[in-house]
Amino acid sequence: MTLAMIVQGDVLTVRSYKQYVGYAWANNYEVEATQNISNPSTALEFLANRIAFLERDLHLLGVVIDRVTISTYVPDSRPYNPNTLATFPLSLPCARPAPFEVLPLELCLFVRRNTTFGRDGRILYRGCLMESDMGAAAFRPLLTSAAVNTLQSVINNWQSIGLGAEFRLVMASGFPNVTTVRPVTNLQVSEKIVVKKYNNRYFRRNP
Repeated sequence: MTLAMIVQGDVLTVRSYKQYVGYAWANNYEVEATQNISNPSTALEFLANRIAFLERDLHLLGVVIDRVTISTYVPDSRPYNPNTLATFPLSLPCARPAPFEVLPLELCLFVRRNTTFGRDGRILYRGCLMESDMGAAAFRPLLTSAAVNTLQSVINNWQSIGLGAEFRLVMASGFPNVTTVRPVTNLQVSEKIVVKKYNNRYFRRNP
């Protein structure tokens, strides 16, 4: 497949790139087309913006969403086919107020990707938390209930529109082609704070 012709059931990979005071990192999403898409360029731009708008309100002031890329699920072809990748430069400032000291980027907001069957997935967001968000229990860092409610409200407001009528969030697996697709039924903020080293990379899929 290519992005120039998207049909119902096609799975795409969306990657958002963030920057903050010299640091850069990314988050990955998998989405599925829920119908044949007659105007891919418009639909992909909408998709990129919807992912960016979700992250904008979760991340603290000072974080910038630099760009969003959308690609086919199958890795880059050889020879390279430019129709398998679309890049949307944004330079979008994030919006969550940060009146208190921010926590290190290694301390991540943990959002569950709930599914009907199988194990839930997870998204780890850096650059979302400040000291007032953090409590502790049994020597473990946890989000306060107020922080959980605030961040969940952001997600709930976003989910009222979600990715629109043409796409939905999924968890996809298989290599190099998709073999299993599980729809994401909800994004749920966890009280856990996950410690993940900054240089961790996990973009490569296992067969």
